[in-house]
Amino acid sequence: MKNKSILMLAAFASLSVMTAFNAQAQNNFGQVWRSMPAAANDQVRVVYYRPVDAAGNSPAHIYVDGEFQTALLPGSYSAFCLNPGVHSLGSFTNDAPSYQGKQQQPWRDNLAAGKTYYIRASLDGTGRPLVTSASDAQQQLVGTRQQIHLLSRASSVIACQQGTMQSYDNYEFSSDLLFNFASANSDDISAEGRDAIQQFTAMLKRQANSQARIVVTGFTDPIGDENSNMQLGQRRSDAIKKLLVNNGLSSANISSQSMGESQVSKQCQGTRKEQVACYASERRVIISVENK
Repeated sequence: MKNKSILMLAAFASLSVMTAFNAQAQNNFGQVWRSMPAAANDQVRVVYYRPVDAAGNSPAHIYVDGEFQTALLPGSYSAFCLNPGVHSLGSFTNDAPSYQGKQQQPWRDNLAAGKTYYIRASLDGTGRPLVTSASDAQQQLVGTRQQIHLLSRASSVIACQQGTMQSYDNYEFSSDLLFNFASANSDDISAEGRDAIQQFTAMLKRQANSQARIVVTGFTDPIGDENSNMQLGQRRSDAIKKLLVNNGLSSANISSQSMGESQVSKQCQGTRKEQVACYASERRVIISVENK
């Protein structure tokens, strides 16, 4: 009995340590990545991120003008704002005790007002900021979480202001019309869906609005895993973007993004079949066309 009690105490102690470790890991991260509004006209927004990678778990120290901003773990991002002008940015792993980002600032550039820069953390020791296109970054950011466990010490970082929101007309398409359930392959878009997108594109051309900026956003229901749903929404919006381009719109004017299950307004109960039917209106793609 005494040995059994010791084993039970040891098990409880091990469980407590593991629980504390998991709680600390959770405290490192904030919200899951969501697309952001435009940067304010008199500011620069920087999104520094690190996808889940196979290059190890050492934190990537992010420096702004030679001062510490944060330490990115795999699967995390940091978003911050600066005044327009020349800044140095860099990321270094295993740089203690010299902390190269403080001592060296080899990568400097003139950052333009009103722009958002997506930068992937480099892990090769050079510190070089890997500037990425918005469309590629949006896909790589899916499932990442905000790094919140450290305070910025970068004096040039300023509070982000809300950018001037552009005016859009929103056109909603049912995902059930466009895709089979849980499908996101552009080759599987139904004949009805292809016809709807073709008619939509023709309407834009008639209105001389085919060169307007367009944002395609995928929404899913909450059935299944949150990260998987975010990826599903992105694949669906990518597929619709491809179809818009195939119908004669310029790829340069179209961006695609996912909101996953984050905007679900219903709470459906019952069997899986009943939930699928109940959540039908939540599965949608919205095409937003900028007013000019």
